[in-house]
Order: sequence, then structure tokens, then C-alpha cells
Amino acid sequence: MKKSSLSRRADPAIKQPLTPDSTLYDDIEAAWLAQRPDLDLTAACTLLRLERVNQLHEMRLQEIAKAVGLQTGELYVLLALRRSGKPYELRPTDLFRALLVTSGAMTKRVARLQDGGFVLRVSASDDGRSELVRLTAKGLATADRGIAEVARVVKGVTAASGLTKAELAMLDRCLRKLLAVRTVKAPKKSSRLAGVD
Repeated sequence: MKKSSLSRRADPAIKQPLTPDSTLYDDIEAAWLAQRPDLDLTAACTLLRLERVNQLHEMRLQEIAKAVGLQTGELYVLLALRRSGKPYELRPTDLFRALLVTSGAMTKRVARLQDGGFVLRVSASDDGRSELVRLTAKGLATADRGIAEVARVVKGVTAASGLTKAELAMLDRCLRKLLAVRTVKAPKKSSRLAGVD
């Protein structure tokens, strides 16, 4: 890690509130700089902070889901159906692919939502053997309530963070670049690392 990575904390133009999280990650960054100054771990420390941001966001979503009487995964299903547009229905395959879960996990979520009256299963008009998951009126109302609450909470977090629209746009562009990297090949083992002399 370069010494300049620590200077971003000391830069008076970057006013960062001290929180237990920011102190923790600053300490991790400083420790690696001291222990392995030969390695540039700036991006790794940034990704640690990003991971924590995601954890905090997930905790907020759990609270929102709980407020509407659902588990977070179930809320995700309702939101996926809601954003699909009228008639607010998708094949189970489309749902589990969109939400990056297994088909088994999706089957359980859909079953719980159906038991609660949030969705129903209907036959696909183009294929009688195929099934669709469709929002009920209750599911639609719950999805709308949930996404409105998500928007409210995210707006509050954004305001509290002090991020500008330009900074958010830059952050979005940076995250898109990171998401474009799917795999990184590990370097081939040298004979010394493999234990072969």
C-alpha cells in the first residue's frame, strides 16, 4: 500500500465523520501499510469498506421487510415482480436468475408468499405446462409500500453521508467497472512455491 493511501484520511478537503466502522477500517489499512509496505492494498481496503456498506444496507432492508411482514428474500421476490410491469408476473426461472438464488430457495420463498396471499401461481398462456408467479393485489400493495420505504431510507442515508449527485454517479461508474471483472486467474505456481526444487 502506498503512503498516499493513508493521506486520504488526513486530507482536510475530505471530511469523514469518525465512526467505529471508519476507525476499524482505517486501523486495518494502517496495520497493513506498516506490516507489508511492499504491497498496494488500497483497493482491498476500499472493498472491505464497500462490504460493510452492503452489510448496513442489508440490515436496513431487513427492517423494511420486517415492517411489511416479510423476510428480506421474500421482499426481493415481490420487488422483482413489481418492477417487471403489468401483469406483474414472471417464471420461477426468471425470478431465481434475477435474484441470484437457487431454484430450491426460490421455490420456498414463493410457497411462503403464496401462503401469505402475496402471490399466486398461474399457468403461462403460451405454454400450459409452464407456471408463472403473479402478484396479488395484496402483493402489489406490499411491494409498493416496500419500495417506497427503500427509497425513503436510501434518500436519508445519502443525505446523511453528504454524497453529491456527481459523487454518486462517479461511484456508480466505478462499481460498474468492478462488476465487469468476473474472474481473475491466479498466477501459475512457481517451482519454489509448489515445493519443488
